Amino acid sequence: MSLKARLSRLQSQAGGGCRDRNKGIAGTGLRTRLAHLRPERIHAQAPSGGHAMPPDELAHALRGEICDEGLVHIRRSIRLAEQPDSLILRSLQCNPGLPGDAGTSGLRCIYIDTETTGLSGGSGTLAFLVGLAFVDDDAITTRQLLMTRFSAEAALLAALARLLSPGDRLISYNGKSYDLPLLMTRFRMQGQEHPLGTLPHLDLLHPVRRLFGKHWKNCRLITLEENLLGIRRVDDLPGAEAPAAWFRYIRHGDGSQLARIVEHNRQDILSLAFAHSLLARAVERPRDFGVDIHALARWLAETDESAAIGLLRSHAGRLCDEGMRLLGQLSRRTGNWKQAVSVWETLAANGCVNSLECLAKYHEHVSRDLAAARRCCERLPRNAAQGHRRRRIDAKMEAMKNRLRKHPPAESCLPLIAGRIPGQGTLDPDT
Repeated sequence: MSLKARLSRLQSQAGGGCRDRNKGIAGTGLRTRLAHLRPERIHAQAPSGGHAMPPDELAHALRGEICDEGLVHIRRSIRLAEQPDSLILRSLQCNPGLPGDAGTSGLRCIYIDTETTGLSGGSGTLAFLVGLAFVDDDAITTRQLLMTRFSAEAALLAALARLLSPGDRLISYNGKSYDLPLLMTRFRMQGQEHPLGTLPHLDLLHPVRRLFGKHWKNCRLITLEENLLGIRRVDDLPGAEAPAAWFRYIRHGDGSQLARIVEHNRQDILSLAFAHSLLARAVERPRDFGVDIHALARWLAETDESAAIGLLRSHAGRLCDEGMRLLGQLSRRTGNWKQAVSVWETLAANGCVNSLECLAKYHEHVSRDLAAARRCCERLPRNAAQGHRRRRIDAKMEAMKNRLRKHPPAESCLPLIAGRIPGQGTLDPDT
């Protein structure tokens, strides 16, 4: 079989029709279908009822400018003092502080969010829109980079790297798990160096989960906006629909939905800035924001145990059992045995086994009131550990009796040896 005959057979197997001298190629052969993927045909096929929108027209519609081939840059500024929530937004100029933020006050906060071609990640997913927001003097500025073709990815990443500096701190929402790993993968695939891995990064999803995870139905950004910011979006294009809208532009030049994608991304980064400020206020005034006090105290205890104790004590009447146990634990750790014992006794009265065990340890090793330790031990569940503790306390009590038989103390010392002061209850080791 000749080469020409073989090619004809392959063409027919690929879906091509026979050649007609007057009509050319009939049907939709492989060559015809491949032609639809050529760059020069991308903007030639407008969707029904519209027209193909070239990049310069798209940039004008978005109030942006073409900064590189296939890359649109959109920049806007909002003066902080002119907004209804200007007091909250102006606090961004002072870099809102959250627990553990020591040492970040001099850094510029960069709020970052991406729109991507898919939500599953992986090397086949790219960020076609990257939005940044930061406070610039008395205004909050947003800068968005939008690709209008696949070949513009290198230019987008280079422009993003130029917008960042060593004195920046990235702030995202679920960015540690998704946005930043995706961007770093794209930088590596384009053979470009990036600063993302070296910059400090605060993912606001984690503070939100700490403070409100038990009280809200979920911790999505839209839930944060509704419950904390008091924002309800109108005519918003959901992020899940962004990939399809971008591909419609790439394939057909249909830019009708890109403005909504850009506005959705812009609202995301502005919400991050707004939320950062309000989360700092929620830490300072937890009652006003319905914060989970136990979770906040645990967060504070990572860097400032005295602040955590102060918070728990100020909300002692409203603490859950977990919060009370944390108060007892922190009081013991800081040597405030009187407060720790008070907490344990309250919890033990409600059947808290852990608090009973703490009381047994305290009376055995700190107050040396072996009789009280024995009573607490008897209330613990019967198991190997409880039996071992009971036998050890019994042995100590027997040893003390033997010492007293051999060396009887003066009558005035008997109460102290027993670990008690008449009329005052258990001896406090701090006295």
